[in-house]
This record gives sequence, C-alpha cells and structure tokens, in this order.
Amino acid sequence: MGINVNMDYSTLFSSMSGSSSSTNYMSGLSNLLSDYSSIKSGSYGKLVSAYYKKIDSENATSTNKSEKESSSKSTETDKSKAAEKKQYSAISSNAKDVASKVDTLFKTGDDSIYEKSWQTVKAEDGTESKVFDYNSSKITGAVQNFVSSYNTLVGSTGDVSDVTTSTRASYLTKITGSYKDELSSIGITVKDDGKLSIDKDKLKAAGAEAVQNLFSQKAGFGYKVSLAATSLETSASRAASNSSTYSKSGALNSDLSSILDSFV
Repeated sequence: MGINVNMDYSTLFSSMSGSSSSTNYMSGLSNLLSDYSSIKSGSYGKLVSAYYKKIDSENATSTNKSEKESSSKSTETDKSKAAEKKQYSAISSNAKDVASKVDTLFKTGDDSIYEKSWQTVKAEDGTESKVFDYNSSKITGAVQNFVSSYNTLVGSTGDVSDVTTSTRASYLTKITGSYKDELSSIGITVKDDGKLSIDKDKLKAAGAEAVQNLFSQKAGFGYKVSLAATSLETSASRAASNSSTYSKSGALNSDLSSILDSFV
C-alpha cells in the first residue's frame, strides 16, 4: 500500500482535541514550532545579539565610570602630595634660615657682629665724637632678623602629618619657651602661639654683652636653637622627598630614635 503524502494531517490530531492533555500537547508543539521558526528566520539570533550588546554597553559604562572615579581620586592624591611637598620644602628652607641667623649671633671674635670698632656717637648738643665700642645697630639688626626668621618658621610648621618633623618643630619651640625669662631680659617676648615679639628700645638698653651672653654661650640658647633648627631642616627635607618616618618593620628610623633619646 502506498503512502499518501498529500493527506490532511489535521485529521490525525483532530481526535486528540477533545482532551485536556491533547490541548497542552498541541500548545507546547505550537510554541516549539514558533521558536524554531524564529531561529530559522534569524530573529531569535538578533534578539540574543541585542541583549548581549546591551549588557556590554552597561559594562562599558560602569567601567568608564570606575576609571573616571579612579582618575579623579588619583588627581586629588597627586595634588595633596604636591601641597605637602611644598609645605615641607618651605619648612626645610625656613629652618635653614633660622640656623643661619642664630649662627650670626653665636659667632664671636673677629668679623663677628660683636667685634668692636670706632663708632661715631652724637651728643645731645649735636657734637660728635669717636668711641671704640660695639656696633649696636648691627647687633640690633641681627636680633631682629633672627626673630623674623624664627616666626616664619613657626608659622610654617602647623598641621604637619610627618611625625618626625612635627616632633622636632615642637622641640624647637620648647627650647625657646624654656629661655622665656632670659629672652625677656633683652626685649624678646615668647607669645602664646610660640612666636616672638621684640621691644627695640629694651633690646638697645640691654646692650651688646647681654645679647652675646644669651646667644653665644656653649650649650646655651643660641647653640640649642641652631642644633634644633638644623635637625628640623633635615626631617622636613626628607618628608618633602616622601620618605617615611618608620621603617618597613614598623620601627622608628635611626635618626628620629637618636633625637628622641637626646630628650630623655
């Protein structure tokens, strides 16, 4: 018996249309044929392609946002480091200047500000005479230069994060505070903010020898301030180069350990 290829297949399934299970079967078959048709026509592939393009676009957007945020944070960090480096460089320069100004007041003998020479003095009646004495103007100027330089340094050391630099700056002001009475005797006042003020008339009245005794004594005020300022210059210079106060093991660097040991 031959096969009728032109038979109507609807009659094959018509007998199943009366039951619930046949209805579900036909519905599932219809969906399957519909999916197959979508795949065959390419519309399913286009849908999948569009989906993954959307995912890729969202991922790219998220990546770009993260990169921008990272770049912004990096820029802020760079600016912060640049500002810190500038501050520490200024501290280092100011500390060096203080040490230089103190050294001028510390040095005695020939070619120092305390070297006596013939000075022209004018009496109240206007007459002039020659006296072999200290150059008071030179000494007063040196003290004023020191006070100005010292105040600039103190003003530049505020809010520093480097432990070594902060410790040494504090030590410098403590030294000065410990000589409050001696400084006052030559017209220099230690203010509450750590800076100095000067009374020119009182300084002149104190005389050159009083200034020399305060700044030139071995292990005295001038010597200690010069040493502390030089130490501060070193730590600030290191901080400007982004060196750490601590070693990788967490121990204090040897130079800080030595300066702290000297305080004990």
